[in-house]
Amino acid sequence: MTSDFSESITIGCTSDAAFAYLADPANATTLDPVLISYEPDRVPMMVGTTNRIRLRMLGLPIGMTTHVRQWDVGKRMVIDTISPSRPFRATAIHTFETRPGGTLYTWAMEFRSTSPGGTLFAMIASRLMRRAVRSQQKRFKEIMERQ
Repeated sequence: MTSDFSESITIGCTSDAAFAYLADPANATTLDPVLISYEPDRVPMMVGTTNRIRLRMLGLPIGMTTHVRQWDVGKRMVIDTISPSRPFRATAIHTFETRPGGTLYTWAMEFRSTSPGGTLFAMIASRLMRRAVRSQQKRFKEIMERQ
């Protein structure tokens, strides 16, 4: 079983509006209630931005650091986990495609094992993340379509 996944949803707004909302760190905890904090080292975010993130997964506080690898305004953002670096690393790929009726927003996750047992931990993290992504996308759609 692979741990990578991709989830898409159509949101009734422009791709620029969807990208801008998601790119604003002030909206992070509204979109994702498991987040405790999301602190980029610069705003606006761009290639090279480092983010310090605290979240609660299965009731446990977790800290991580991510790095923005790609930032194409209105189209695509790619964010890599840099720590923790074991037992796996992950990459989040957000794409925004203009479609009739709005924007097709896709959140894909890729997981890479970095130590023995990493594949098993990546599979568990993937299942938890996929559920969180689906919930976040529904919330994102509701917020954007109310504006």
